[in-house]
Amino acid sequence: MALPLHYTGVLPLASGVLVAAGVAAALARRDGSRLLRYGLLAAVLGWPLYVSAFVRLDYSLKEVFWETSPGLPAWMRIASSWAGGGGSLYLFAVLASLAGLYLLQRHRRRSFQVLLGSIVLAGLAAAFLNDAFTPMQGHPASGAGLNPLLKSPWLYPHPLSTFSGYALLAVAAAAMLTGERRRCLVVYELGWALLTIGIMLGGYWSYETFGWGGYWAWDPVETSELMVWLVATVLPHLLMTLPSLSAFNSAWLLSSVFMAMYVTRTGLSPLHSFAAPSAGALVLLAAGLTPAAYAVYLAARRGEEALSEAAAVLRRRQSYTVGLLVAGLVLAAAAVYVYGTLFLPSILTAIGREVSVPQMESGIRYFHPVLYPVLVVLLAAIPLAFTGDKLGWRGYAALTASTAIVATAFGLAAYRGTYLLAPLSPLATNAMMAFGLPWALVAAASVLAYLAYKLRLGPRRLLADRLTSVSLLHLGLAVTVIGVLLSGTYAFNTKYTWYYQLKPGDSIELPGGARLVFEGYSYGISNSTVDIYTDYVGRSSTYMLAWSTINYIKSDIVGFLNLYNQGKQLVARNKTIDWLLGIARKSPLALNKTLVVKANATLKLFDLERNTTVVLASGEPVEIILSNASININLNMNPNTGIMSVNLLLVAGNLAIVLPRKAPLEQKIGIHQFIGIEPGKPLSIAVDGVNITVSRAALLSEALLFAGQGRPLDLKGRTISGSNAALYIYGSIAAPGGSGIEVPSQLPQAVSAYIVASADPTMRRVIRLIEHSSIYSILTNTSRLEAVISSPKCLGGVHGCMGYVAAPRLVPETAWLDVKLRLDRGSSHRDVRVRIRFEAYGEVQGIHGLVSKVIPIANGLGDVYVVVSPPVVEGYIGGRAAYHELLIYYLHEAFKQLPPEKRLALAALMAAGYNIDVLRDGVVDNSERQQLEATLMDLYLLAENFNPANSTIAREGLHVEVKVIPGVRLVWLGPLVMALAAVYAAASRVAAYREGGR
Repeated sequence: MALPLHYTGVLPLASGVLVAAGVAAALARRDGSRLLRYGLLAAVLGWPLYVSAFVRLDYSLKEVFWETSPGLPAWMRIASSWAGGGGSLYLFAVLASLAGLYLLQRHRRRSFQVLLGSIVLAGLAAAFLNDAFTPMQGHPASGAGLNPLLKSPWLYPHPLSTFSGYALLAVAAAAMLTGERRRCLVVYELGWALLTIGIMLGGYWSYETFGWGGYWAWDPVETSELMVWLVATVLPHLLMTLPSLSAFNSAWLLSSVFMAMYVTRTGLSPLHSFAAPSAGALVLLAAGLTPAAYAVYLAARRGEEALSEAAAVLRRRQSYTVGLLVAGLVLAAAAVYVYGTLFLPSILTAIGREVSVPQMESGIRYFHPVLYPVLVVLLAAIPLAFTGDKLGWRGYAALTASTAIVATAFGLAAYRGTYLLAPLSPLATNAMMAFGLPWALVAAASVLAYLAYKLRLGPRRLLADRLTSVSLLHLGLAVTVIGVLLSGTYAFNTKYTWYYQLKPGDSIELPGGARLVFEGYSYGISNSTVDIYTDYVGRSSTYMLAWSTINYIKSDIVGFLNLYNQGKQLVARNKTIDWLLGIARKSPLALNKTLVVKANATLKLFDLERNTTVVLASGEPVEIILSNASININLNMNPNTGIMSVNLLLVAGNLAIVLPRKAPLEQKIGIHQFIGIEPGKPLSIAVDGVNITVSRAALLSEALLFAGQGRPLDLKGRTISGSNAALYIYGSIAAPGGSGIEVPSQLPQAVSAYIVASADPTMRRVIRLIEHSSIYSILTNTSRLEAVISSPKCLGGVHGCMGYVAAPRLVPETAWLDVKLRLDRGSSHRDVRVRIRFEAYGEVQGIHGLVSKVIPIANGLGDVYVVVSPPVVEGYIGGRAAYHELLIYYLHEAFKQLPPEKRLALAALMAAGYNIDVLRDGVVDNSERQQLEATLMDLYLLAENFNPANSTIAREGLHVEVKVIPGVRLVWLGPLVMALAAVYAAASRVAAYREGGR
């Protein structure tokens, strides 16, 4: 019997016990700091052991199975330890423990011990509940593979900086709540710097991974990081202006950290869809709601005191503190708005409700109208804080008024289209860019003026000034805003993209004077394998959809193929049917003579509108004359039953029927009338080798045939005449020397299937490909097909074989397309080699496996953004879908080692992963069912018929997208300046504490 706890969880469990004991001691008013220290140390010491399991590929730990594979380099295996939900939460607990050990050296209040211990316990509990230390059931043959998007060097800096920021800010907030004001600020500033860098790195990761140029999409995880950053940024502003609210702000900051981690773990994000809700998420939510409630209590209790503090700041009219107050209040308003946006969806997801959070286009419409004015006010406050004492209130008012006039003039000109900063974007977007840039430029200039003034007093004065780091921080903010205003719409909007197809040897001119040359390419596939069966089969949504798709194939395509084969055999045995089909394909057959038929017959005029019948002849001699006649064989299929009917019409360019006597009425025979003809005995008509026997017929006018759009028949005297009329024949038709077929009649369903397939060029081609493919032997053998979706073992299960697909346990991990490019700038040349990856397990996991390659090329302060993707291959079945060629190449190579049944199973899994979005609403409709079937058949046939030597790249070219994104490098530079300024502030504090200690 397997233990419920993996060995890597022993130290974290001991840590939890010791920390809980320390918290209990503190609550009992005893010093629990020693127990707490031991517990924090155990959490930290457990981390190297935990990471070693990933490095050694110890699949006895479930997280190792899901986050690693043999093909993952050792240096990436370390990072995979925090790639999953449980591992990242354990990392948070470890980082919080390190910060706690630092602060416990001097700050040992029991209240701090309780809060610190609770933070670490929440992280550890959430890690345990998110399977960080859950043993693997069974014995996987390999790992399942790291999320393809996480298989990147950015897995180191972004999560490490973000979770370090969260941990340090949470611990600093706990220390500040319990009265610490010195060391906690060092931890706070380092945490703020790390979170700032983490947000920037996350934006850059998106920018150079997703391939559409965007670095911010109001994705819920991005929004949650911004929420923490805003709340954390409010703190220093209120510390100096509204100190009575510092405890409120600290509690709010602690709440925001846990709320952000909850959002990350609940799968609200499409970009972070690898996260899924779990029991551990409720721990994070509870850890977020508790300090939130306390924060509300503190705000209500100290609201009046805060108002009096604000009034005192305004009365003193010190420009720096007034600027801090204004900035703090607008930041707080922004933080409340963002926090509130995520708060309600978080609660609803916890009770099992489906919610949507504003993101992408809806996020722009939701957040920008509120946060943009806040940003402008914040920018306006920066000159007040840093140059207000030199300018004076009148000077600042003049500067603000001048900036407002210039900004308004530029904004109105852009809104009217007089000039456009972004010609393909809405006028409102241009107006926002034009209005915001003057404010950001003035803010940056004011900070630079302050730094220049201090530098004139001497470098030592500049370095010793406590506001140097603060001014640099605000300079970084202004630079970031300038970058966002210049680049945001270009990065987000795909309208700015140019599309190219490059064949080897082709080149394109890039903006900025560079030329990109496509020199060559090669495909490759890894020797390392991943396990796509263990812990998937019968459980994952991809397997469920693959199982359903094969059942659809069994019901639809196999049934049709069997009918087609039966029909093919029937046609081959029955020469008359074969002849009839040939006649039908050639129909209408023109007769090269006038056809005259004389016989005794009964003719009746039927009026469908009046429901009356008039006898025109009763077993009397009549003469039927057909000029410019043709034989029409119509094959009509009932769309509901699939049964095909055979109809025979003799169509005459000119028709005349001579009656034995004058008709009892004179009228035109139009849309609501027809004439029934019943000969006294069946008539035999032999013309051009076609033998027609007429038992009875119906004479239809052109008006009736074409629903009133044609001409009626004339009935005058003894003659009925008209043009383009038709005799609908009831009788039989026979091939020369063959037996007859009744008309009208119904063909066997098998013959109908054969006729339909034969008449459709696409279906003929697909059937021909199937017949020459290894899949044919499965589709024509029910037992072999059944073995792919059922087995004796699964039949004995609770749910039968639902979700069972006999897929190969091990498949190649990665396929790639290596592309060799050359970048020419004047006389300089630089080789650019890129690798586009397809991680097969990504499709099986339902997160897609293709990772295109982005090449950002510096162009001043902006980028020429180049995306290289594999070409697209059209499917065989009616053009229902297209597939990137790297997927086809992967299956082509994987099929070489697999029998047909395993090929079908693997193709079904890929088809399911490729179409996983059809499960979003939980129902597969008929159109989606056909799409799944077409994808499976396409993938199988394309893979077997793929020829790397005749790649689509050679024939049609590589897919390249290019866009220019101005100012985007400022978006990365600004946060870097801010973070370095915060680190400098922290170092200055540490130095000051040491100096004071001496």
